[in-house]
Amino acid sequence: MDAETTRLKDATVALKAEEKELRAALREGTAQVPLPELKASVASLEAEKLTLVARLEKLKSGSIKPITAEERDGLNKEHTKWKKCAHARRKIRLELWAEIRGHIEKGKVEELREELDLHI
Repeated sequence: MDAETTRLKDATVALKAEEKELRAALREGTAQVPLPELKASVASLEAEKLTLVARLEKLKSGSIKPITAEERDGLNKEHTKWKKCAHARRKIRLELWAEIRGHIEKGKVEELREELDLHI
């Protein structure tokens, strides 16, 4: 009986050591990115680099005239105006949808939302 217990303890220690090694190998394997994924990433970064270099060359050539401070301020004011308008419309849309949801059956809410193609 004692010999069996000793043998099982030794086997347990060996299995735990093997488990530790396998877990370390698994962690190391998940940290590595597959080669095809790396190649795809490099290709997309190269394409992005080419577009940025082309834009930079266009800017460096001097053919593009920078906007004046007054034009920039005008554009910023216009953007702010439309941003406020969009925010107000979003608020109205959410209030209307909440009101509609309060008056229809709970099971038909998602169906109606999909039917109306609402992205809320």
